[in-house]
Amino acid sequence: MRCLSKYNWLLIPGLLLCVSAYAQLPQLPTDAWTGTDKHSLVRTDPAELGIDRQSFEPVIRLAEDNNSDALLILYNGQVVFEQYWNGKGSDDVQQMYSATKSPFSFLVGRAIQKGYIQSLDQKIVDLVPEVAGSGRESLSFRNIMAMESGLEQSRAMDQADIQAQRTQLESVLNRSVTASEFSWYHYNNAAYRVLFTALERASEKSIPQLSKEELFEPLGMVGAYWMEFRREGEPAGYQSIRMRPQDMAKVGQVILNGGVWGGEQYLPKSFIEQLLIAPAPEANPSYGLFWHLNGGDFYRSYVESDKTQGELIPTAPDDAVANYGSGGQVIVVVPSLELVWVRTGGRSSSTIPQPDSLASRMSRLMSQMSKLIVTAVK
Repeated sequence: MRCLSKYNWLLIPGLLLCVSAYAQLPQLPTDAWTGTDKHSLVRTDPAELGIDRQSFEPVIRLAEDNNSDALLILYNGQVVFEQYWNGKGSDDVQQMYSATKSPFSFLVGRAIQKGYIQSLDQKIVDLVPEVAGSGRESLSFRNIMAMESGLEQSRAMDQADIQAQRTQLESVLNRSVTASEFSWYHYNNAAYRVLFTALERASEKSIPQLSKEELFEPLGMVGAYWMEFRREGEPAGYQSIRMRPQDMAKVGQVILNGGVWGGEQYLPKSFIEQLLIAPAPEANPSYGLFWHLNGGDFYRSYVESDKTQGELIPTAPDDAVANYGSGGQVIVVVPSLELVWVRTGGRSSSTIPQPDSLASRMSRLMSQMSKLIVTAVK
């Protein structure tokens, strides 16, 4: 596991853990999925498409110069470029941090299909009665996934949760809803994580087990597993999924395919469409349901929700959608170019909602390469 600057190493016999300077609860790996990838990605030599490898050099240099571990590019559902650094390989799982929200959005869709939850608009209090009070009855899957639930959020509250070693459910119970739903966008991980409890209660399965059945197995995510927080040996919540970069690329391809994977309708097209629509454009036109959207008139930052005029990724086509995890775990899907690309690795110099971010700079080069590929194919 990579430890960022605010973390220290903790050695437990047989296990090396990463813990926060704020006494963050230790993380432990859950059991990995060890099944078979029945619909693995198809690799195509770019030379067969008439593309010289030199065409990839600018984006390779950019990825390499920014501490990347992996870079994958898919065109028309096929891997046309794949490279790893820092001792990583195609079968190595990597921590995805908030990029986990992309496959987690699929997990919600599958839970609806299985009848575990009624719809995106089901109230969390139906499944987690403890949240009742302080306005939290209004919390729903949709408004939480839109980051527009109105639940209190600040860095100070996050740090207080860590210092108090609260479970993820306790963190939510310690906050009030202070704004009406869909009236204000504020990136809120505390609200997101109460969905773990809601899905576990609804399905009567742990998040790792539910993920194995509805996410890892259907998409062939070999070796994928959740990192779990523990308090005094007991489960306290989940960090994120460790998976192969190629599995993130599969997630992007499912989005591009309108929910289809392996020739089957893994998720309804209508559900995929809901993920990619901003439910309250006046609050933030650049965020759907756990997916960043391009093409909006403005976007908002993560921490303070500051408003910035212009598109989120100005160097990418308007129909681009993306997800971003701490340190620069990036997935971008561009339907108009039949393009999916994934970058994983160490901490980049910027997050996605920042001018001239790594995602923006890479998108500029990706768009140029895609045009070369399209021209060659035609």
